[in-house]
This record gives sequence, structure tokens and C-alpha cells, in this order.
Amino acid sequence: MVDVTLSVEESLRLHPMAAGEPELLTPAAGLARTIRWVHIIGQDRPGAMLQGGELVLSTLPRLDESRPQLTDAVRGYLEDLDTTGAAALAVEVLADRPLLNAALDEVAAEREAQPAAGNLVPLLRFTRQVRFVEITEALHRELVSRQLGAAQQGQSWDPIVSATTNLFDDLASPGGLPSEEVAARAKALGMPAGARYTPLVFTTHDYAGASTAAERQAPSLATLIRSAANSLKLPALVGAGEPGDVWVVLAHGDPRKLCAAVRQAVVRRRTQEIIPRYTVGADLDSISLTEVPDALPRTARTAAAASALSRLGRLPEAATPSPRAGYWTAADLGLSGLLVRLAGDPSASWFLHHYLAPFRGAEGESMRELVDAAVRAGGNKAELSRALGISRPTLYSRIARLERALGHDLDGETLATLHTALLLERLSG
Repeated sequence: MVDVTLSVEESLRLHPMAAGEPELLTPAAGLARTIRWVHIIGQDRPGAMLQGGELVLSTLPRLDESRPQLTDAVRGYLEDLDTTGAAALAVEVLADRPLLNAALDEVAAEREAQPAAGNLVPLLRFTRQVRFVEITEALHRELVSRQLGAAQQGQSWDPIVSATTNLFDDLASPGGLPSEEVAARAKALGMPAGARYTPLVFTTHDYAGASTAAERQAPSLATLIRSAANSLKLPALVGAGEPGDVWVVLAHGDPRKLCAAVRQAVVRRRTQEIIPRYTVGADLDSISLTEVPDALPRTARTAAAASALSRLGRLPEAATPSPRAGYWTAADLGLSGLLVRLAGDPSASWFLHHYLAPFRGAEGESMRELVDAAVRAGGNKAELSRALGISRPTLYSRIARLERALGHDLDGETLATLHTALLLERLSG
């Protein structure tokens, strides 16, 4: 079996880590811990940004020479890392910061003297100047390479998708990521420098009884999307979103080309493997990677709304350009896209109870037809009577009955509210 892990000890053999000639200040802690990812962090309380298993690189910029109780600050920094289960801390502190170097030595000695010293986070100090961006790029490349080797042993998720998912998660963590690290990790994943991105979400269909199966099939869809993007030479980050979702940000590319290539690949491969049915949501605004934590969940809601409308057979007929391109935008879905998200929500029950009252009883169906036709006619009474196939006097009589049931005139706002209530009722099944 291919080993996908990378220990702290192994990382020290990689250039440019080795070029910094790191010194282990806490030998009792050892170097056997596994590195999940690498972070460059400048905060003096880094724990909130970590999930465990990270190699933390820092110059400790906030622990300057004039800071009072510098040793206490260093001690607190390392205790914070102990709590989160970081893999190691590697610092670069140049000779012009003697007080900080002395504080590091003092705290390292304290940690070595503790009975549980072997369970504490290792502390390393580079003895030569290094470039953290080069270190993160080299270590991320090594981690991804090992995961790629494991993919051939039958792992479910494509390792590049896993690495991208980690990036998406880290971007969304409190405090985000330093811009240098964002750039380094994007570059390691093949993204061009300074790219702007188009967010897409492929949501697998979750028809009754099929949601678990769709979630299991999402990894194969993610792999197929990556393959389609590579064949078109479109740089794209493909990661896992909510269960059953594949999140994509496309760099400098046309989402229509990607969606078309995925469709073609699905047709070719569905006879050989299970590829889930899916709906694509898109946000055509150009974003930076730092905007991903807001843009992708928003796009996922568009995809979920389109999927629900598709299941109900109520996708807007007028919205033809984007669906022909293979994706849906919020503009395509209009009011139905919002209402399908509210359908079945108990908080909407009061609205339906009140505004559906005129449509109950013997004349309910004719009143529904009147409201639907009135919306399409845009207030033109002549066109409305023709659409309903009734005379103008009959039309006025029917409007008067509806107004009596409402208790007020059928003006523009009232008509829009009634139409919204009818749409919400239909989308609620």
C-alpha cells in the first residue's frame, strides 16, 4: 500500500526545508508526527486557524523585541499549538531579535523538562534564512504526489480533489489564510498567478431513496470534471462541497465549454461506470480565491434550487440561454428559485393559509386561472378576457367576486402576492 502520510522528519529532507538547516529545540518531542498540511501564520494565537496535523511556519512577527513578558507570549503560542494538535512549529528568527531567540530557548528547555515532553508539539528553528512560500509549495507538492500514488490503490476521492477541498476549508476557517499561502497552494494545484475564477457547483440529484447513492457517486463525478477540465486545458480547482456536491472554481475559462465536456464524458462513460445525474449552478461574477467561502455556498444554493425545480418539473421555460449552456444562474430561476427554497418551510405556512383562502371552494380553480392569466396579461383587460375565453362583463364579474373574497382591490401588489402564494403552493407539492 502506498503511504500517503508525510512525517516531520521526512519533511526536513525535502528542499527547501533542508536548506534552512532547522535545529530541533525540543528533542524529546521527536519528529514522528504526521503533517496534514502546511500553514504560514503570523498571528500570536494560531489555534483558531488550525484543525490539527499542520506544520506551522512563522517568523513570529507579533512577538517583537519591545513586547513585555516575551517569554510568556512564546509559551502561550506553543501551548495553543499543543491544544490543536499541530504537527510542528518551525520558526525563522534572525540574529537581530536576540530577546525572542532567548525566549525560544528558555521555553524549549521548560518543555523538555516536562514529564509529557514527548506529547508536545516539536519546536524547530531555522539557522539559515528561508522562503516560506517555497517550503509550502514543496511540501504540498509532496503531499499531493503521495495521495496521487494512493489513488491507484483504490481510494474513493481523487487526491487532488482532496487537496483542493482542504484549501476550500482553510479559506473558510476563521481568519482565512495569508495571501502568500493562498498563492502558493493555488500554484501547487496548477492555477495561474493572479487568476480570477468562476464558481460552479455540480449537485447530484437526491430523489427519494437515492441521496446516499448520489453521495457515494460524487467522487467519480469530481474525477470526471477534473479530467474534462484537463482535456480542455482549463485550469480548475475541483473539491468536495456539502454531501453530494462537487465544488468547482474555473480560472479564466468559459463554463459552457467545461459543462459541455462533462456532458460528453458522462455519455461516454455511463455505460462503464455509475455517474450520478446532476444539475449545475453557476455564478458568473469573477471572484478571487479569498471570495470562495462566500461564493461557492451561494452557488450551491442556486444548484439546489434548480435541482428541486427540475424534480418538480417547474424549471422556468423562458430561461433558455444558460440551461442550453449547461448550467443555471440565479437570474435564470427568478422567483421560483427563491420560493422552492421556502417550499415546505413551516415559517411560510401563515402566508399560504391567508393568501390561499380565496382559492378554496367551488370557484377556487377559476380564481386560480384568473390570477395566472392576469399576471401574463400584465393588467390588459382585453387581453385577459381573450386568454380566459370569456366576455368582458363576465371577466369584470369574476374580478369583483375575487375582490370581495380578498376584502380589497385586485391591484398590482395584491396580484403579485396572490401569484406568489400560488407558486409557493405548487412548489410545496
